[in-house]
Amino acid sequence: MLETLLETLSLDLAAVPAALHPVIAEASVARSASMLADQLWPAGRPDEIGEVERFFWADAARVLGERRDLESFVLLTSLARTVGPAGRLPLQRAHVSRLRTQDAVPEWVTRIAGFRLTSAIVSEDITGDGLSVVLDYDDEQHPHTVVVFIDNNLGAIVKDVFVGPPVDRVLEAYQRGGRVTIRTVRPSTAAGIILQALGETRDYDDPPVSEDFEFFTGLLVNRLTQLPERPIRPPVRPLLSPRQRDQLVEEFLESASVLPDDAADIVRLWIDHAVDHTVGGPLRVSAVLVELFLAHWLPRKVLADSTYFDAVPVVVKAWLQFAGDRTQLPLDAVDEAIDAVDVWQPALEAAAMVDPVGTKPGERVFLEDTTNDLEDAYRALAGLGSPPQPDLRGLDNSQAATLSVLAPHAWLMAGETLGTAYAPDAFDIAERLVRDAPDLLAKARLSTWPRAIVWLLAHRHRLVGPGEPLTPYALATDLSSSPATLRKTAKLLTDTLILPL
Repeated sequence: MLETLLETLSLDLAAVPAALHPVIAEASVARSASMLADQLWPAGRPDEIGEVERFFWADAARVLGERRDLESFVLLTSLARTVGPAGRLPLQRAHVSRLRTQDAVPEWVTRIAGFRLTSAIVSEDITGDGLSVVLDYDDEQHPHTVVVFIDNNLGAIVKDVFVGPPVDRVLEAYQRGGRVTIRTVRPSTAAGIILQALGETRDYDDPPVSEDFEFFTGLLVNRLTQLPERPIRPPVRPLLSPRQRDQLVEEFLESASVLPDDAADIVRLWIDHAVDHTVGGPLRVSAVLVELFLAHWLPRKVLADSTYFDAVPVVVKAWLQFAGDRTQLPLDAVDEAIDAVDVWQPALEAAAMVDPVGTKPGERVFLEDTTNDLEDAYRALAGLGSPPQPDLRGLDNSQAATLSVLAPHAWLMAGETLGTAYAPDAFDIAERLVRDAPDLLAKARLSTWPRAIVWLLAHRHRLVGPGEPLTPYALATDLSSSPATLRKTAKLLTDTLILPL
């Protein structure tokens, strides 16, 4: 393991200018130490974890302390200054011992993890899409900043962490770019903002972060946890009650002249999306927020025909104008968001269904929380076209709505995962499930049934197994589920329905 750490550190240092070596050495070793912690002591009681960690770093200190090459001394120095309290003492002793006899130590090695945080600023986009926390580190040889970008459109997660130029150059770049507000904050306040956002990031199974985030997060956490002041937790974000949301809708309707009949419903969906899935509140005006709502969230949340979706751009544009006036946002930012509606309108047109539930034109079916993870429903699929419409005759409203969601989604998922030839069978099984065994639906989440149908078809057609194109694990990964869940749900199908061979 130590040889791997040495090799990793050498490669990381070789990729950057010499002026950055102290920072990159700290970041490289902090990342490696974090990965080791995940692998070697990820679980167990705190005492057990601490014992394993102390044993490991004591052994590492002994080995590195006996060596005399410069590379191992650089690694030992970095470890002694970045590893947590449980393993730090033996590494520091080994480092002091080697320092007495080590020949020709470069000056930059003495500056590893020795930077002092002097100030912090927060730069926020006027549209509320995100904010950057800039930590200023003063050093005669290499003053630098650590910049943390927090994405409000993804629930205020940390999306990027990188080392930037000195703070005066960062401020100059922000001011030159415009459309940002800048404020100075206490380091402890900055630390609280960042640590809370990192907690949000860890709640993601696969957060959409940059490569720099992966590299510099260990350095960032080490530096924040070594601050003399305790981090100050940001204020709890205020919640918007259903009554307050309805009040906003009423105020909007009173301010507008002529709007489509579905305006109240559409703007309430906008408010719910902005409040429940992003940070910044319902009155935020942003071209990115328009994209998320029109191209991603609304088509996955609402099943409707073109009559309903044709009304959405008109209502959203009116809402953006209303919100821009309420917040006194610059006109160019409002215009940019309104123009984005036209850009993303085709996403709604592609999502429109023909009579999705056999109801009158303009009606829609809203997928409630129990079905909100049907993430790919009704998205256009190259080579497959639009899904067929199920026969809803003889079904009550609840069954009709369920079938309208389930059958086309199983059709799309089978076509995308297994191939177009398997889509019709998936559609038929879904239709039989709703018609012949409606009580069975309660035994799994609605979103699980299309996946189980695809799993069943893959096994019935012998597409899974040794020498076949798929493995159970790969198929389960493609279906965003676990083999155990899929196997159990598919068995419910075969035990209940008489399916053709």
